[in-house]
Amino acid sequence: MRNLADIYVRLSEEDRDKRCASDESESIQNQKSMLINYCMEQGWQINRILCDEDYSGADRDRPAFKELLKDCEERRVDIVLCKTQSRFSRDMEIVEKYIHGRFLEWNIRFVSVVDHADTSVEGNKKARQINGLINEWYLEDLSDNIRKTLYHKKIKGEYCCPYAPYGYKLDPEDKHHFVIDPPAAEVVRSIFEMYKSGMGYIRIAKALNEKQIPPPVVYKSMQGINYRNPNAENAYEPQWRDSSIYYILRQEVYTGAVVQGKSKNLSYKNKKRVKLPKDEWIVVPNMHEPIIDKELWDTVQGLLKGHGGKDKLFKVSGSDGINPLRGIMYCKECGAGMWRMSYQCADRRYKYYRCRTVKNSSGICDNINSVRQADIEAVILKELQKLIDNYFNPQQIKLQKTSTAESVLVAAETEKRQLDTRMTKLKNSSVQLYKDKLNGLLDDEQFKLLNDSFNAELRQMEERLKLLDEKIAGLNDKCNKSRSREEILQRYRNVEGLCFELVQEMIEGVYVGKTNSETNTREIEIHWKF
Repeated sequence: MRNLADIYVRLSEEDRDKRCASDESESIQNQKSMLINYCMEQGWQINRILCDEDYSGADRDRPAFKELLKDCEERRVDIVLCKTQSRFSRDMEIVEKYIHGRFLEWNIRFVSVVDHADTSVEGNKKARQINGLINEWYLEDLSDNIRKTLYHKKIKGEYCCPYAPYGYKLDPEDKHHFVIDPPAAEVVRSIFEMYKSGMGYIRIAKALNEKQIPPPVVYKSMQGINYRNPNAENAYEPQWRDSSIYYILRQEVYTGAVVQGKSKNLSYKNKKRVKLPKDEWIVVPNMHEPIIDKELWDTVQGLLKGHGGKDKLFKVSGSDGINPLRGIMYCKECGAGMWRMSYQCADRRYKYYRCRTVKNSSGICDNINSVRQADIEAVILKELQKLIDNYFNPQQIKLQKTSTAESVLVAAETEKRQLDTRMTKLKNSSVQLYKDKLNGLLDDEQFKLLNDSFNAELRQMEERLKLLDEKIAGLNDKCNKSRSREEILQRYRNVEGLCFELVQEMIEGVYVGKTNSETNTREIEIHWKF
C-alpha cells in the first residue's frame, strides 16, 4: 500500500496569531510541523501540504479544501491528515458527506492527530460524530455572539462594513466612521441637484458619462480599493446607469445617518441574504458630516414620492394598472435588461422598450432600435396560443394516454407492493427456518445454505425497493408538475390579452435581438417556465 498522504491545515481569521499581516501564522506553522513529524513516525509519504488561512471551518468554498477533495476523488492519495477534525470542517453535513461517506467510497483514510479521529479504527465513528456536533455547536454559538456584537455596534452608529459608500471614505483613525471624499461627494451633490432641476435618471447618467466621470466601482478601483458591486448587472460596471442614479438618490447616508441592517443571512450556514422591510433597518442620524443638506434631501424625496417613487419604474396603463412585462425584458445581444419608455403622439401615448446599455452609453451594444410594447405583447400572445393549442390537441392527448407518467407510476407502486409482500413472507420463512434448526429439523449446514439464500434475496429486494422509492418520488414530482402545468394552461386557454399574473406564472424572460437590416425583422425569444 502506498500510504500517500495529503496534509491539510486551516486557520480562521478570529484565531490567527500573526506577528505581522504578511507572516504565515504561528498556528499554521505549528500544525504543519506536527503533521509532518506524525507522517514520519507512521512511515507515510507526503503528497502535498494544503493550507487555507483566514477561512472559517463552515466555509465550503475554501480553495485548498476543494483541491484536497479533488485529490481524494481522483485517488491521488490514500490518507487525509489534519491536526483536529474541526480543521477539516466544523459543518456536520460536510463531515457526514465526506468523512463518513465519500472517503469510504474512495477508499480514503481520514486521520486527525489531537482528537484521535481515524476512519480505519472500528468503533471510532461515534466519537467522530460527537466531535462533529460539538464543532457545529461551537459555530452556532460563535455566529450568535458575533451577530449580537454587530447589532450593538450598529445601534451605536458604528459602521460595520469593509467599504464606505460612494462619496465617503473610512476614517483612517476609526474604521467605523466616515469622512467625506471630496471628488466623489461633489458628484453626489450634482446628482441631487440635477434631479431637483427636473432631469431624470437616464439624462443624469448620460450627462455624467459625457463628462467622463468614472462610476462608483471604477472610481473605487482607481483609489486602489478592490470593490465589486454585488447588485450590478456586471461585476465591473464601466458606465453610469440609470439604476445607479436611482440608488444614490435614495441613500439616507448622505444626510449624515448610518443606515445598516437592510438584509441578513438566512442562517450561519447559508450565505444567501434576504432583504428586510424598511421599518427593521437600523438608522442612526448625525454620525458623520452630511453631503446633502436636509432641505435638498427633503425636496428630492418629495419629488421621488410625487413621481411615484419606485413604482414610477413600473406603472403603465392597462386593465390592472401594472406593466405585464415588468422584469422579464432583456437584450439578446448584451444580456442587459430593457427599459420601458413612452412618448405622446396626438391623444395617444406609445410605449416601447430599448436596451438599457444603449440608453446609458453608445458603442457598447449594437441593439440600437427600440421595439413597441404592443408588438412584443402580440408575439407573446401568438406563441402562447400555439403552446396551448398544441397541449390540448386531441391527437397529442391520445398519444399521451398510451404512455404517461401516471401509468408508469401505477406500475412502480404495484411492483413495490408486491416486493413488500414477498419480503414479509421471506422474513417469516427465515424465522421459521431458525425454529426448525432449534427443533433439530435442520442441521447447521442446511440452515446456513437456506438462510444465506434468503438473505441474498432480501438484499436484492431491498436494493430494488430503494430504486423504486427514488423512481416513485421522481414520477410523483413529474405528475404534480404536469397537473400544475395543465391547470395554468387551462386557466389562460381563452385569454385575449396579457396580464401581470399570466406573465409571472408562465414566462422566465423575453429576449429581443437586434434588427436585421436586410429583412427588417428581429428575433424575439421567449423562455417559458415549462
